[in-house]
Order: sequence, then C-alpha cells, then structure tokens
Amino acid sequence: MTRSNNLFRQYQLITRPSRRQISSSSSDRTSTSPQRRGPAVDRRLAEPRRFSDIPGPMALPMMRHSAHILPRIGSFHHVVGLGLLDSLRTRYGDLVRLAKGSRTRPVLYVFDPEMMRESCHPMNLPTLSLIHLVASPTMNLPRCLQVYDSSATAPPHWEGSPLSQQRKTNPNRCPIQGDESKAIWAALRALLLDGSLLKNYEKAFDDIATDATRRLEELRHAENALNEEIETELYRWALESLGVLVFGTRLGCLDGPAHVPTDENRTPEQTSLDDDAPAQCSLTKRSLSGLTAAERLVRASRDVASGGCLVRSELTLRPDTDTFNEALKAFDTHFSLMEHFLKQGLEGIDSGELAPEKSLLDKLRPLKNRLLPVTADMMLAGVDPLAQSALGMLYHLSLHAAQQQRAHDEVSWAAASRSAGAGCPELPYLAGVAREALRLHPATGGVVRRSREEFVVADYVVPAGVDIVLAHGVTSKCDKEWGRPKAFIPERWCSDWQPLSASRAHPLASMPFGESCPAEGVVGKMLASLATRILDKYRLEWHGPPPNLVTAGVNKIQQPFYFVLKNAA
Repeated sequence: MTRSNNLFRQYQLITRPSRRQISSSSSDRTSTSPQRRGPAVDRRLAEPRRFSDIPGPMALPMMRHSAHILPRIGSFHHVVGLGLLDSLRTRYGDLVRLAKGSRTRPVLYVFDPEMMRESCHPMNLPTLSLIHLVASPTMNLPRCLQVYDSSATAPPHWEGSPLSQQRKTNPNRCPIQGDESKAIWAALRALLLDGSLLKNYEKAFDDIATDATRRLEELRHAENALNEEIETELYRWALESLGVLVFGTRLGCLDGPAHVPTDENRTPEQTSLDDDAPAQCSLTKRSLSGLTAAERLVRASRDVASGGCLVRSELTLRPDTDTFNEALKAFDTHFSLMEHFLKQGLEGIDSGELAPEKSLLDKLRPLKNRLLPVTADMMLAGVDPLAQSALGMLYHLSLHAAQQQRAHDEVSWAAASRSAGAGCPELPYLAGVAREALRLHPATGGVVRRSREEFVVADYVVPAGVDIVLAHGVTSKCDKEWGRPKAFIPERWCSDWQPLSASRAHPLASMPFGESCPAEGVVGKMLASLATRILDKYRLEWHGPPPNLVTAGVNKIQQPFYFVLKNAA
C-alpha cells in the first residue's frame, strides 16, 4: 500500500526544461482561520542560491552526521525516527540539507507541503482504461497524477535488492518493464478511487472485520487484557482484507481458533535493547508442513516485515550476507503462494461466477502474465502498512473514551436504521476516526525522490543526484497546518465541523502512504470496517506506559502492548 520502500514507482512521462522552478514557500495559512495568501512574488526574477547555502547540521569528518545523534554529546541524541525529522525542521526550517546523508550523495528534507509539488493543481481523476494503458504505456498521463512529481526527479532504483534479484530469476513470470509498470500502477490507483467499484467489497470487508473481532475476543486473558498476539492477528486481518480485494476470494487467514499464549509458549517482552530483534510470530514455532497455505502466507509476510527485507540497507544490498539470502527465500515463498491464490481467484471467474468481490480481478485480467507480479507486489507492499495502521488506530481509540462512545453511537444508529428498512447509512464519524489515526500514525515518514537533473526549489539550486525526502510524516502533525496537531480529533474530518476542519490544511499535509499509493482510496474503508465491528461490542483501553515508535520500513508501535478489550456496557 505504501510505496515508501519504492516497490511501486511513481512515474514521470512529460518532459520539461532542465532547470525547473518549484513553489518557493508555503502561503501564510493557519488551520483555525481561512487561508490567507500574500501577494504573488515572481521568484524567477531572483538569482537562485547555491545548494550548499541550504541550512542543516554540519557534516564532520569520518562520522559525517552520525555524531549528532550520539548519546550525551549529540544535538539530537534524545529523538529518533519522525521525532528526529521534527527536530531538524524546528531548528533549521522547512528545507534541511545533509551534506553527506549517505555514503555517496547528499539528502534534502522538505517539510513544507507547498514546496513538495509543482505549480499545478489537482484535477478530478478520470476513469482510465487499463487495457489502453497496458497497450500504450507511454501515453501522456493526466497532470493530476503528478501533483508533486516533476520529471526532474525519480524514485531511487535499488537494482541490487533481494526483491529485484528474485524478480530477475523469474523473467517469464515477471515480464513488466519500467514505463509499462508505471502505467499499470496509475490505472490501478484510478480503479481503487472508484467509489462504485469499492461498494462491491463493503460486505466482504465487514465479514472479515467480524471474524477478526471474534479472534481478538479469544485472545483475552486475565482482566480482559489482550496478549502479544494482537499484532499477528492484525496481520491476518490485513492479509485477508487485501486478499479479497486482489483475488476476489477469502484466503483463510482468519480460520480456526486464535493462538493463546501460555507460560510455556509466551514470547518474552521486548525492551529498548531489542529494537533490532525480529518480532516473533506464533506460526514460526510450528512446523511448516503443518500450516495451511493461508498460514504460510501470514508467516512469510511476517518474516518479510520483521526481517526488514524491504528496507534498503547495507545488509539487504549485499548478496553475501545472511539477511540478503533470508530475504530472497521469503520472497520466493511469498511469490509461490501468490501464484496459488491467483490461480484460485481466476478459476472462480472462468467458471462463470462473477461475484461482486471479483470486480477488481476481472478488470485486471487483461494483464495476463503480468498479473502475477502486480498482485504479488500489491500484497507485499500493502500488508505491513495496513496492519500497523490498524494497530495505531486501536491505540489512539484506546486513549479516548469519548470518541469511542460517539463512534459506538453512530454504529448503533446505523444498525437501527437498517432494521427499520431505511437502508445502509454512511458512517462519517467512523471514516473520520480512520483518517485521523492515519494522520497521527502515518505508515511512512515520507516519500524519497532522487533528482535526475538540476532544478530550483525555494530559490535554491538542487543539483542532480540528491535524495529528496518529502516528509509527510512531519507535516501531518505540523501546527502551521493543523489546529491542535497532536490531538486525536476525528471531528476535523467531518464536513459539518468547522473550528479545526481538516479542509483548512494543505492537501498534501497528510499523505500517510505517499501521494500516489494505489490503495489510498480503500484503506480507510478497511480500517473503518474493523473499528465498526470492534466498537459495536467492546471498548478498548490502554493500561500501561506510552509505547515506543520505531521505523523499520514503516512506522511501528513497538511491543509490549497494553490493550484491554472490555465488553461494552
């Protein structure tokens, strides 16, 4: 779902001049008053400044910027992850330069949403023909799909990654090339923004959320506390939800009883010293031959997520490391399981039974032999962000009893409306709960782009070969964009609630999965379905200290979890 790890490449098919002027600064705007913009200034008349003039921490010899995060002596030793980025923005401003952010190239952090895009305005997405895009991958795509994406930048390519190597070893089953892949993902995103198509999955998502809620109830032990298996259960839910969307059939990830830990099989609690230790899953303790195909898929997905297989690091880019080879095995297993489930989904269509849940798969059938790698990448990139987003949503709900009660009242009202024969009303507050959780707990801290040519941003010349981080994870909690930015206020997403309305923030201020993630339009529906089923019968509480947030590909809440699931009064 997220392309923060560059699985799903954004695309640029419209060429422009070699040096480009990108919007220089955000307008004068607050989240609690109407937007006010000052007079337009033609900054093209000013002479652009050098890239080295952009403020940022000084790179020391040998250690480069690592000294700034060393204990005691480092300027930012007390913050990690998104907290580090927020500290950089507070000290240096909306543009921050790291002279040697990596071994070979500098890094530019962009914290102003207006700087993140070109001077073009979003348009309503047209309905794109997948067959047309596949047949003509170099067609001119609408500018609305390039909101902050200029042809001067491109996603970094990691040709030496385990995933790239795994795809190269299966050339007959992975025939997609660069421009063709970009066109396919653009069309897929347009399909998943189609509200009429997504209505076909509402019942399936609700059934899956009901099964997941049943399993969460089974996890309760003394005083209704949920054990550490809640994370694995949310991965099961995420895989089942994505599976019914992609393959049009239930995979079976939620079948059978939930795993209830005992004193003998309980996983030891992790501490801050165990940040690099992979999270254990109950399925790893069972024999592989005794697992169903769905359970093997859960295990493989957890191995990919906990092992950091999708994280671009020195270990995952060196074929001589154990990490690289373990990642390669995990991708092989995952790919074989995707082939198994895709075959099942297509058999249902070929038999003449076109269930509503198979609407997307039916539209993707023209891809033919390119369908397998597309669906495999969707499942690979989607499960970890979706599961962690659900975990973040449950955490924020557990801290806010009043918001839980209002969401429960809306669910009860909708059930009464259906019983009275008034149809299925919308649940705007539940949708707001999901969107607010994604704002406060975004799956990715930002999107990485690499400059391919020289261009100008905010009066600074950015040379080719710079990694540009569009830090949406910081702007989603920026006080310039949001009123009470750290508070959990689902009402800000409701159209009839104006004091802190989200519409007052910049449209790019909160992009939890990046600007052009294909699943942007469907994730909220999945999360809202899960919240609806849980809050219908139960109340969530958090009995413990605030959790640590770690970043390993996606932003994750670190164990131990202190959830308590109580029956609703």
